[in-house]
Parts: sequence; structure tokens; C-alpha cells
Amino acid sequence: MQYYSQYLTSAAVAVGCVCLVYHVTRKKYKIREAEDALNLEIETVDTEKACDRVVKELRRRCRVHRALGFDCEWVTEHGTRNPVALVQLSSIDGLCGLFRLNCMTSFPTSLKELLEDETVYKVGVAAADDAKYLYSDYSVSLQSTLDIRHIAKLCGLETGGLAFLAKTLLGITLDKSWRVRCSNWEAAHLSPKQTSYAAADAHVAIKIFVQLFNRYNNKGLLAWLRRSDVSVADSVHQMCTPYANTNFKQNMFRKQDFVPKVKDPRCNKGTPVSQKPYPHATRSKPLYHNCFMQAPDGELLCTCDDKKAMWYVEKELADVVTESPLTVRLRFEPAGRCVGDVGRYYQLTKENKCVVCSGETSCIRKNVVPREYRKYFPEIMKDHSSHDVVLLCAECHRASNMRDQTLRERLAAECAAPLPRHEHTRTWENPVTKKIRSAARALLYQSQKHVLPESRRRELEDVLLQHYLQTENITQELLHDAANIQIVIENEDYESHGLRVTEYFKKSDGGLLKLEEMWRQHFLSTMKPKYMPDLWSTKHNQERLRVKWNEGRLSEEDLKQIGVTWT
Repeated sequence: MQYYSQYLTSAAVAVGCVCLVYHVTRKKYKIREAEDALNLEIETVDTEKACDRVVKELRRRCRVHRALGFDCEWVTEHGTRNPVALVQLSSIDGLCGLFRLNCMTSFPTSLKELLEDETVYKVGVAAADDAKYLYSDYSVSLQSTLDIRHIAKLCGLETGGLAFLAKTLLGITLDKSWRVRCSNWEAAHLSPKQTSYAAADAHVAIKIFVQLFNRYNNKGLLAWLRRSDVSVADSVHQMCTPYANTNFKQNMFRKQDFVPKVKDPRCNKGTPVSQKPYPHATRSKPLYHNCFMQAPDGELLCTCDDKKAMWYVEKELADVVTESPLTVRLRFEPAGRCVGDVGRYYQLTKENKCVVCSGETSCIRKNVVPREYRKYFPEIMKDHSSHDVVLLCAECHRASNMRDQTLRERLAAECAAPLPRHEHTRTWENPVTKKIRSAARALLYQSQKHVLPESRRRELEDVLLQHYLQTENITQELLHDAANIQIVIENEDYESHGLRVTEYFKKSDGGLLKLEEMWRQHFLSTMKPKYMPDLWSTKHNQERLRVKWNEGRLSEEDLKQIGVTWT
């Protein structure tokens, strides 16, 4: 019995030792893997020649997955963001290019072409936000950005920031010290800490992406179907397409459980402040009701929504013929009848689904010709015309808006119509007066809730006294005056990009009809919709106006407004 007890004790000790060795070995391996992951081949690029060489090598190394780790860095001074100073791109095998934009006289063509290449995904966290900055600063239309949190969620994993995902999936602890993160990225020479930090962010992003891709591709009983006869690049494309160029939003609260309150800085208590609704809110009701409107003799004129149909009935301009489907008959002769495909288009019923992917939930109206241009079109082109309004699901709507930037950029160059940037915005904030207002509000409102340290109080008072030179003491009247000081200034040189583009086309061959057709063709080329309404045409308005011209319902003045000449 004693021998048996000793045997059990020895066995338990042996098992414990094995577990300990396994744990230590596993941890050591994991640490070594992290070191290998951060042992990068870093190329700091500050000339166009070096840029061409590194971009060519990155393209070669990303042939398998058609993806690169991506990130950007910039300097923020006094709350104002400077142009992007650094772009980081990393391949899965460790080559990381640090492109120092602030050191180059112009944006390198080879880098621009890579960033705008739709066939290469730029993966990271919040990459779509960086795309906006690159476009705003350099007119570079970054394409195929992918937030890796979309794929993490797709794999059923908990999502977080890049540091969280790196630690969870790779066992790597990233250096997120504010001293490095907020350092001077425009310095003449980047420090070793800066280059390591910048390269690590981009490389960890592509490492996480590839791991998530492999996990997703091997997930489920039908994984072999995804892999058979499909290249890695094609599999990546299938997985990423629904999430390309879209922001990731973490749904932390259910809508019915959480009502956000915005604190008014002028009040001690949190009070709800009215907020503007999201400009592209999804529809709660169908866009197409497919009611019918007839001419007095019973000829079908068009489909319309129920409100429009009943408006005619309530105004005693039409009578209800049938209630299901709702059909009304006008009591007066309409200005025009249906002629050709143009007229037949308006007679067809429309489906309430996304014209790109056929999704039927969370659909949003999409203006194929953006409002920033269409609002300057003459009424003759817009009146009783809904041809350019189609339905897109939320994801396709976001993707379409991002891809519209390419044509906007082209029009900006062709028409000498700068896109809105810092120097071209309608209004701008004066940083000096903004600082004064912030100081006054801190003294006026924050001091009511918290006791400000004396040093901080003196610092804020000095800001005000430097502006109000004739005042020696801070009074309540002065604080109220400074707290409401005007900080937004109208830009006297501002001219709308949309207005300049439309004016340019009015004077060009083809007029505004050419601009309209360009946007329609752009939508077809970039989104490749499979479920467009029958008879939808890029030349619809041209054909519609031709009918009116032939019927004598258009004047020479109308044609002049459009910018065309017909005989």
C-alpha cells in the first residue's frame, strides 16, 4: 500500500513537471514568435526613386493574398490635424515601406497607383478614415480598404483595437505609448522607436488578416467547397468584398436600451441636445408603392407612391379606379403621354431591393448623380424625373459613396474645380479665437463643477488677458463675452466644386447631359449592379428631352440652360 502511494505521488510529480515544461515551452515559443513578427525589413522612403523600388517589391510580395498591412501617421498641432506625413505598407513576409510624404515634393505616382489599385486590399483598423485624410490632403482615392475587425466578427471573435487583436491572436504586445504615437512624424529623421512603432502597426495588421482569413477559410463543414478550384486571391476577394471601404461600428448597446445624451457645456446637468439625423438613414417604409396613374381615357401614364396618388384624389383632380392595387385616373389631360422606352420606363413596377446585391433590408436611396451637381441642374432636367434614384443596401451605399470619389477627383482636375479641402471650405475655424472661447468656457462652466488648480486657472486667465489687452481683471461679463466669441469665419474665396463643374459642362460639347451620363456610366462600371430596373438607360434624360423637343414642349432657352443645341 505504501509502495502504491509512493507510486501515485511520483506519477503526480511527473505529470506536474510535464505540464510545467509544456507551459514554459509554449510561452517561450509564443514570445519567440512575437519577436520574429517584429523583426522586420524596414525601408524608410523619402525619394520618388526609392518609392518606385519599394512599391514594386511590395506588389511582388503581395501576389498571393493581394493584401498589404496599412496605416498612416500625422502631426496634430493645437487640435488641428496636419496633412498625413507617413504612409505604412507591409507585406506578410515582413517588408515594411515607410513612405515619408512630408519629405517629398509631390505624391509619388507609383504609390498613388498602388493605393488606388482596387485589386490590392489595404488592411488595418479604421483604414477607411485614413482614406478620407489621404483624399483631403493629396487627392488620393484610396481603394479597397478593409477594417480587420469585420473579419474578426465574421469569425465569431471578440473585436477590439489593433493592440487587442495583436495580443489575442498573435500574442504580441504593441507599444502604444503616447510619447511615440503623438511624436513628431514630420521630423527631419525618424527615431528608431518611431520606425519600429510605425512598421509594427502595419505588419501586425497583415499578420492578423492572414490568420483570420485562414481561420475563416477552414471554418465549417463546407470549407472544402470554398477552397476547391479557387485561388487564395479569389478567396480573399470573396471574403472581403462585402466589407471593402466601409467603417466598422461596434454595436455596444441595443437601440431601445440606450438613448444618448449630449451634455451642453453651458449647463451643469446632462440635457438632451437635438442632433441631426444620419443623412443616409435606412428606409423604414418601401420606396416603391407601385400605385398606378392613368390618363382620362384609361391609358397608363406611370407608377407612383400612394401619397402622390391620393393627393390628386383629395384635390379632386383624379378618381380612384381600383383600391388594390391603388389606381387613380386623372380628370384632366396630362402635359405628355408615354412615348418609347422613356415613357415605358415610368410604367414599370419597381422592386424594393438593392440593385447591386438584391438585399431587401436596410435599403437607402442612392442618387446616381450626386446632389452637389444635380442641385445646379435646370428644373427642366429634374422635373418629374426619378430615373437617378435607385435603392442600395447600407453596405453597397457606403461602397458606392467611396467609389464616387474617383470621378469627383477627375472632374476637379478637368474642370479646375478644387474639391473641398482646408483652404477651399465654405467656412473655417479660427484657432486663436477657438482657444480663447475654450479658456473662457473652462473658467465659466468647469469651475462650477470642479475646483480648477490655481496654476491651470492662471494659465487660462493669461490666454484671455492676451486677447483683451485693455482689461486687467477677469470679470463675469468678460467671460460670457469670450465664451460666445465667433470662431467660424466665412471663406470669401469659396466657390462650390459642384457649381464650377456644372458651369464648365454647360459650355462644353454635350452640356449637362454629358455630365449626367458620366455619373450614370460611373455607377454601372464601379458597382456592377445586377438588378437595375428594366429600361434603365444612361441616356434616359437625353431621350426624354428629345421627345419633349419634338413635341414642341422645349424652348431654345431651355436648351441653352442645359448647354446643348438641337435642330
